[in-house]
Amino acid sequence: MTLLPLSLLFAGCTPQDAEVTGDFAIFLAAASSENIDRLERTGTDVEAAPGKLGLTPIDCRDLQSLETVEAIEAARLAGVDYAAECCSEGDGEDCTPIQARWFGWLDDYAYFLNEGKIEPWRTEAVLTTEGDLQLTVHMDFPQWGDFRFGWVIDPDFQPTECEDGENGAELVDVDGGNWLENWSVNEEKGKLWHLNSGAYQINPSDNAVAWYFEQEWQAGATFARFADEEFYGHAIDYQDELYRPFYANSYAGDCNNGTDDDGDGYRDAGDPDCVVGDFEGTSIPQPRGANPDEIYNNWVSVTEDWFAESVTDLNTIGKSAFPLEMKIENNNWRSVDESASGLDSWLGVSPSWVRIDNPEAIEVGNDTPITGEFQIYLEGVAAASKVFVHGTFSIDNVREDVWGFQRGTLEEVKQEENNTPTCGEDRTTTVE
Repeated sequence: MTLLPLSLLFAGCTPQDAEVTGDFAIFLAAASSENIDRLERTGTDVEAAPGKLGLTPIDCRDLQSLETVEAIEAARLAGVDYAAECCSEGDGEDCTPIQARWFGWLDDYAYFLNEGKIEPWRTEAVLTTEGDLQLTVHMDFPQWGDFRFGWVIDPDFQPTECEDGENGAELVDVDGGNWLENWSVNEEKGKLWHLNSGAYQINPSDNAVAWYFEQEWQAGATFARFADEEFYGHAIDYQDELYRPFYANSYAGDCNNGTDDDGDGYRDAGDPDCVVGDFEGTSIPQPRGANPDEIYNNWVSVTEDWFAESVTDLNTIGKSAFPLEMKIENNNWRSVDESASGLDSWLGVSPSWVRIDNPEAIEVGNDTPITGEFQIYLEGVAAASKVFVHGTFSIDNVREDVWGFQRGTLEEVKQEENNTPTCGEDRTTTVE
């Protein structure tokens, strides 16, 4: 009997369903990372020689409360030149710190950065029992363990609701339009999915209340694990870095010269000379009597420019070359009402998204490679660690999920079990 070389045996057992290339950046929190803690407990002094582990120390924390220079130097991560790496000008007491523009955690905590190119040893593409496309990528880090990340999208994503029509109850598109098509209007080709599972809005009238997305609004999710650390996906943000809701009727930039006349914590948006989108000098003043659509679209444009040109946190404080690309969700196509519920009049900042060039090719055993681009941003479940991945993919083989217990979504299964009428069906449920 001829024995195959071990390399061939392992190759035969390891799925390679896609070619994935791109960049990753992993920020391991120095004080809370399970991976750092495990190495320290087993005798590795990570801070003493981070370079041997492929790590770069990052520490732009404001430690002035420690009062003495000696105490500050003892608390600062070794190998960090604070004046050179964290000051926009000056040093010591005269230091003007570089301020994080969006990712405030970079100057709140100390980190060890591991970054590089995506080099998968395993890729797996699956069409799940619920009809979702899932891509999982594995990379090997000999000194750490397995790094796996991925995303899952609903190829047929389109929220609908049951409404009374001329001919009775009928399913209609939520907000009167196709979500994927409207998300994709600025893309050169294909369709864009926001990985918005877990997204929420802050009630503009009560900052203590969060409105989480209902299941039908969730187009996709992302996931990751780096050795000992689990991560969850950071979905679309509907509030700024100061936790002010991105709601057009309350988020108003320099309206009324920044005054808060009614004491509700927001600068009033009622002034027709209002400035919308106050991102540190990048605001666009609106002329008196400006069309609300113009004001909203200018707000979107200002936000896109600000993230493309001014949000350099990862490159400056974070010492990373990661090619961040934020997508801005323009909701101006939605039907508008006077209520803050829903997404009309809201703006979304999306760090996690998938764009597919040819979504029509999504099927089990696809004949045509499914190509596209993605970016994912995740946060540690039990630590302040963060993960970024940006890449392109070509899926050559989509497998069928043969491990699922049921075909279809849980909602569909329950509807069948309970004989629940569908929208527009002229009957009532009966108990046998």
